Amino acid sequence: MTSYQIISVGDQALAIEFANRIDPVVNRHLQQIGRYILKQHLSAVKTIIPAYRTLTVTFDGGQTSFEELKDQLEPLIEKSMNAPLPPSKTWLIPVCYGGKYGLDLEDVARFAGLSTAEVIKEHTAQSYLIYFLGFLPGFAYMGSVDQKIAMPRLEQPRLEIPAGSVGIAGEQTGFYPVASPGGWRIIGQTPLKLYDEKNPASFYHAGDSVKFFAVDEEEFQKIQLADRLGKYQVKAVTSDADD
Repeated sequence: MTSYQIISVGDQALAIEFANRIDPVVNRHLQQIGRYILKQHLSAVKTIIPAYRTLTVTFDGGQTSFEELKDQLEPLIEKSMNAPLPPSKTWLIPVCYGGKYGLDLEDVARFAGLSTAEVIKEHTAQSYLIYFLGFLPGFAYMGSVDQKIAMPRLEQPRLEIPAGSVGIAGEQTGFYPVASPGGWRIIGQTPLKLYDEKNPASFYHAGDSVKFFAVDEEEFQKIQLADRLGKYQVKAVTSDADD
């Protein structure tokens, strides 16, 4: 069983902490622990905040203490860790790479010693686990990018990254749901509208995976129009968690 520890974080939060590494199996267990905790509807628990290897649980210090909540959570964690992981869902996300859609694609290619076509092939060759959402509404932190193309962030972030931009930051990849400042290396853009303030819940969640596929500019525009009209259905593939 993967080892963990429960540590105090201030007077009204605790963290369930795993080994200091990015590990998809650990993160899937962490997501499952979070679901187990939420299902208990513990009155003292306020929120749970997942990250790569930690799950922070905030609580009402007037109702419970760190030690009391730790004692409550330990059997739930053990039960969760021994339970099989649920099937995983992989979303298929179209991306137009390079040109005006991916200003940093050529820089990433130079960094990797590859052609731009080879960078695209590398980026679309695998699926990426969504470890957690954060930074912006619906911003998915995903990994892990092949080390050949894992270019570090820009030293000077851009003042605005267009919504839908797909980027790389070291071994992470992700997309910008809304226009925002940012320092990730932008290699493409998805035509999908990833965030709608009238319906802010994302169709993807932490624990899901994403697989990108390349489209040309004509297909980009067709999908974008269909998506805006509500006529594009994002496809997903479901598989066993261990696949």
